[in-house]
Amino acid sequence: MKTNLEKLLTLAFVCLALFVSAQKQLIIGTVFDDAQPLPGASVKINGLPKNTATDVDGKFTINDIKEGHYTLQISYIGYETSDIAIDIKAGETLDLGAVKLSQPRKNIDEVVVTGTLKNTEARALNLQKNAVNITNVIASDGIGKLPDRNAAETVQRVQGVSIERDQGEGRFVSLRGLPPFWASTTINGNRLPTAEEETTSRATAFDFFPTELISYVHVNKSFTPDMEADGIGGGVNFITKTPPMKTEFKATVGSGYNAKSDKGVYNLGLLYGGRTKDKKFGYLFNVAHFIRNWSTDNFEARRSGDEGVFRMELRDYNGVRKTTGVNAAFEYVLSPKNTFYLKGMYGTLSDDETHYKHRIRFDKFSSANNTARVELQNIHNLLITELTSVSLGGVHTLNKGKIDWDLSYYDNRFKYGNIPDKQNNSYYVIKYTQSGVGINSDYISNRGNGPRAYWKADGGKLDYKNPDALFSFYSDPGFKMDASQMRFTDLEFYKVFVEEKDKIVAAFNHEINTSDKLTLKYGFKYRDKERNARFSDIFYNWNGGTAPLLSDYSPYITTQPNGPKYLSEMNAHIGNTFGPVLSTTGMDQFWFQNQGNLKINPADSEALEYNKALGRNFDVFEKHADAYGMGTYKLNDKIIILGGIRLSNTNTKVKGYNVIDDVLTPVEKTKNYLAVLPMLHVKYTLNDKTNIRFAATRTFSRPNFGDLTPGGTYIEADNEFKGGNPDLNPTYSLNFDLMGEYYFSNVGILSGGVFYKSITDPIFQDSFIGNYNGMNGVQFTAPNNGKAAWLGGIELGTTKRFDFLPGFLQYFGTQVNATFMTSEMEKPSGRKVALPYQAKELYNVQLFFEKKGFNARLAYNYKGKYAVEYAEDDLNDSYYGKYSSLDFGGSYQLTKHLMLYADVNNILNKPLIYHFGKNEDRPEQVEYYGVRCNLGIKLNF
Repeated sequence: MKTNLEKLLTLAFVCLALFVSAQKQLIIGTVFDDAQPLPGASVKINGLPKNTATDVDGKFTINDIKEGHYTLQISYIGYETSDIAIDIKAGETLDLGAVKLSQPRKNIDEVVVTGTLKNTEARALNLQKNAVNITNVIASDGIGKLPDRNAAETVQRVQGVSIERDQGEGRFVSLRGLPPFWASTTINGNRLPTAEEETTSRATAFDFFPTELISYVHVNKSFTPDMEADGIGGGVNFITKTPPMKTEFKATVGSGYNAKSDKGVYNLGLLYGGRTKDKKFGYLFNVAHFIRNWSTDNFEARRSGDEGVFRMELRDYNGVRKTTGVNAAFEYVLSPKNTFYLKGMYGTLSDDETHYKHRIRFDKFSSANNTARVELQNIHNLLITELTSVSLGGVHTLNKGKIDWDLSYYDNRFKYGNIPDKQNNSYYVIKYTQSGVGINSDYISNRGNGPRAYWKADGGKLDYKNPDALFSFYSDPGFKMDASQMRFTDLEFYKVFVEEKDKIVAAFNHEINTSDKLTLKYGFKYRDKERNARFSDIFYNWNGGTAPLLSDYSPYITTQPNGPKYLSEMNAHIGNTFGPVLSTTGMDQFWFQNQGNLKINPADSEALEYNKALGRNFDVFEKHADAYGMGTYKLNDKIIILGGIRLSNTNTKVKGYNVIDDVLTPVEKTKNYLAVLPMLHVKYTLNDKTNIRFAATRTFSRPNFGDLTPGGTYIEADNEFKGGNPDLNPTYSLNFDLMGEYYFSNVGILSGGVFYKSITDPIFQDSFIGNYNGMNGVQFTAPNNGKAAWLGGIELGTTKRFDFLPGFLQYFGTQVNATFMTSEMEKPSGRKVALPYQAKELYNVQLFFEKKGFNARLAYNYKGKYAVEYAEDDLNDSYYGKYSSLDFGGSYQLTKHLMLYADVNNILNKPLIYHFGKNEDRPEQVEYYGVRCNLGIKLNF
């Protein structure tokens, strides 16, 4: 009996065999400039209703042409129109090969387009202009004009798009202020498996994926049926680079400086590609390697259901991040109508992180002598993310259409490196405690939940902009932590391993040009996914006798790196209280020398063998089977209608654990559902420069993996219990979009539109305060389906060059866009709130200058605050605070083959803030990253 996959592949290849036989007259070709393909070029035959647009590789096909003499016209924004006389003979396929377009000239000495930035924007705008759906496009050279180092950062400049950061670097992509896991992030049209240290969502962390591997980025605000539609906010598709038209070699070498870490940044990029003499075989090898020293200062005020702070954490991070990306692509043109490809990709991010955490335990305050305890956590870990993918596919031009197919494999995994050794690879922590530290009693109050710190009488507010008041809780102004009084408390191995594999992703698409007006398309897609998550958190205490002091390891203690500079942005001096710490070598030696003196503490440890950590140990087995059908009808020269439906069947099996009568018991849950997703698009071309687009679509989002776990986990450090819900329903959305665009002749755009989403079964993190194992004030968090929700908004944007101005001003230009949103969701309790992760406003402002070989761009990015989790009252809601950044990118084309560049990131050095309640006066986390710069050269042959 055949499996679903075998049936799908059989059907695909039967269709391929049926339609590859009969041949009629075809015209095929590739449009390019000096070396780069020109996607989105308009190709038409004068006097006939035959027109098309080039794809992302600059290729085009015009089917079913009667024999005769014609003029083929090719036009492109920013380029001169080309008219080509052609003769079509019976039974012939006319292969025009590479058709070159040129840029216009004012006179023999002056070229209108004097820089590569305008060429890049032309490619992106032509793709956007010719699309039927609502989309924004970024091209590779445009990405290189700004100091964006990974795939997530490339899209933060697009209207309606924002990113979430980790240690100052872009990580997750969010569309229209919605959660990252409500956006479909894909590479070459396929969703990637996810693997990350803490996140158990379906959102892909793109900090491992360098920008040098990207050719184009499509930000789809509305889906067509031939796209995977599991993204309520929309989708971002990163297209990797493919073999060039002619031999090409590029090299990038750069070095820079991170002001906060006071150490260097280094990057290297290589690209080599080309084709054989007969142009049949194309190849590309693309490597990017990026090393950066980094440093982050962070303080966190921990609260537990009341307004006071029970623990203040002063966190000082230093580390070295290494990103390596490899992209290999091969293409074989069997005939003008049949092309096969093989692609392979590897991306890895390793982060060697040293972290010193000082924890002031206000909940351990003694009113008898006005003292509390202070804990020092010495932390060292190596975080590693690895993605591997292989894709095999083909594109086959038929007499009236084409077939494309793709078979892919993806593996994404997260693990810790061999710290302190290969057997115990973990997030490694050694904690020391100093008791009897004097605390200013004016900060402390007991209002029923034990002693807490209250910075102000009106609700525990703290002003992070007033460091003297914020950090003056020690009664001794000259206090400094003392290694001779700091006694070993515990040693911790925090272990996480996540691997998600798409064991096979099989796709088949068949496009049929039934007439000059109507094009039909149908296809299938199948995915077999497996996700494994393993977790444990093991604590060791000293076994008998008196635990050692930090000073007993004097050969291995050191001054805390950058300790005196801690939170220098705030003009804070709390770093002066930091005493000696264990070096990373000292941490390793502590474990090697004392294994016999340590014993596991089952009470504090979280692992399956202790009937704990149930919510972090689970496996997911998921199969997706999709089918779609659609039609594109040209009503006349101005109106195109695209309609169709996508069916997406999901079969999910989750294996986890529960504790029944104190016995760890395996549990298995299944969930099956069919998503029916109709879609309608209307594109009205008012004239050659103006488009009006309307879209009505239904999309959905599957529940996050972590939300599906049948167990739960108590996190002692945060006094929080996190659980799952395997019975969650997917979230659906009816989406309505109306967008207008005007394209300037000098390569620019003015756009504006409105959107509305009606959302059912939104999933949110429900939280409440309760008791767990006799402990009061525990915050319980679990996912739940809310009632109906909605989101509405306005998008506005423009890109405009000032070449109409006199003199020096003509070389300036600007890109400005803004998105304004509002939403509402009702919790099961009846409380009405905005959708989680939904910011009310997003802004991007760029000012650029371009003259001949010199380019400079200053980019400002702003994202408003949004709620991450909702409690039952505003006071305990958790918010991600408003965030803004300013970046600079500049370059100078020194010779034809040599370019100099300079980048500066995070010029404003604004803090990332999480806070309780809508205002920032009750911060939960405040984090600074520092300014980073990079200088280098780019070679292009």
